[in-house]
Amino acid sequence: MLQTTQTILADIDRDLLAALDARAGLLTLRAILLRYHASGVTAAQVAALLQDLRPATQDGPLEDVILDALDMVTGWCTPQLRVWDGVGENRAS
Repeated sequence: MLQTTQTILADIDRDLLAALDARAGLLTLRAILLRYHASGVTAAQVAALLQDLRPATQDGPLEDVILDALDMVTGWCTPQLRVWDGVGENRAS
């Protein structure tokens, strides 16, 4: 059975939400973000998705996990955790 891009992205979205809810570790989050990258999703699209999730989680442990994922998307992390090439390269280290 051939999966459409929308179906693949819906599966990744579900995995991401479950990982965030479970307060997954950085490597688990990075693996999910790498799947977005491999599916052709841009860093800006994933950043927007994560930003949309933040208002409901303000000042809680879930927000911390969302911010960790956002750091990997935007490049505010170590190069080893960065998912999209080129993002964050002009940032101070």
